[in-house]
Amino acid sequence: MARIDVSDPKALKAAVDKYFDDFPGDLICALQLWYEGLGGQGVPNAAEMTAIQDAISGTPGWTDVGSVRYEKYGAQRSYKLSK
Repeated sequence: MARIDVSDPKALKAAVDKYFDDFPGDLICALQLWYEGLGGQGVPNAAEMTAIQDAISGTPGWTDVGSVRYEKYGAQRSYKLSK
């Protein structure tokens, strides 16, 4: 998977929408999306995290639910899909 440039809002939105089309879960954090959906490597910087969080929260149906602890990512600001 090619890494998505998160500084391009249109490309980021398209990548997030595409990832969510097949996403089996209803809870996600920006780090999970960075690694699994955007092809990110290493640790994203603050601007990249903010852009990803903004893209998730701007996606219809996804709501900020605050901090959730993940086994792989630790405590992360998370978003839940309301069905």
